[in-house]
Amino acid sequence: MTKAGDERKETVRGNASPGELPRDPIRVFLRAARVPFVTVSVLPVLVGSTLPFWLRPPGFAWSWLHFVEVLAGVVFLHLAANLSNCYYDHLSGADPSNPNPNVMSGGPGLIAAGIVTPAYFIRSAIVLFVLGAAIGLHLNFTLPGNLVLVLGAIGIVIAHFYTAPPVKLSYRGLGEIAVGLTFGVLPVVGAYFVQTGEVSWAVVRASLPITFAVVLVLWVNEIVDYVPDRDSGKRTMVVALGHETAGRGGVLTLALLIFGSLFLAVFTAALIPLTLVAVLAFGVIRTVVADCWNHHGQPAKLEEASVSAIKLHLILGLIIAASALAALGN
Repeated sequence: MTKAGDERKETVRGNASPGELPRDPIRVFLRAARVPFVTVSVLPVLVGSTLPFWLRPPGFAWSWLHFVEVLAGVVFLHLAANLSNCYYDHLSGADPSNPNPNVMSGGPGLIAAGIVTPAYFIRSAIVLFVLGAAIGLHLNFTLPGNLVLVLGAIGIVIAHFYTAPPVKLSYRGLGEIAVGLTFGVLPVVGAYFVQTGEVSWAVVRASLPITFAVVLVLWVNEIVDYVPDRDSGKRTMVVALGHETAGRGGVLTLALLIFGSLFLAVFTAALIPLTLVAVLAFGVIRTVVADCWNHHGQPAKLEEASVSAIKLHLILGLIIAASALAALGN
């Protein structure tokens, strides 16, 4: 193999060789936008949309149309954020310099393989941002007040400037807070408001378990990306703390916050007691904590922790939503 061929193979990211990367337009888009990870945005919408069945605010009437609109709008914004972040992480060098790419981090590898240009990512992101914003504006015009407009605007700004200059939230130790808001509190509160026309602190408390769960997903990936993030100037909280403190104290703290907020929400009647069956996911969180505790400085050994963090988020979101629906029988 030629030297140029060797260099090309080494720059391919996303845990795939050039021959394994997609070539047809649909599969290229699915990989570029990281579509398989839309559960991160779908679940908070599902939680916020089903909470009214438990909290039962006055005058509540379920709307399938509103549910579909919120779901589509949030997913469009999520995919737009993925594309935008890949574009700016490529420009900063955070993705190309990643020595441990996998399905969870290191970028989709499409630019390095010459399949698409960087412009493909930002143009696709703009289209999806516009679609998501259009749905949000329609919902805002059909509902009282301007809460949908405010939440949507906050979501778009955070999604774009997560890695985009000059703000670059994730480069300034604010990425974890940004992700917690845009994939936790905001979509849960927004989806609940769209169905009921009101919000309450109970809804915010109910959103906390899945909020901390999505931050844990990001946190584990940041431990994996510690070296390329540090070297590219991406000062995440993990980089600021150091991989040992983040991998041990940070992960353990988030695990306690997930289950602590779950018990708090149930104790204050924000979530139905049935939700506590989520404690059966203890084995999953144990894997995340144990792996990060033992291998925080060995990112190649943390793929199972990354996958387990995603599983915990999925289990928690589904249990919260299903438990709220179970209240229909009461």
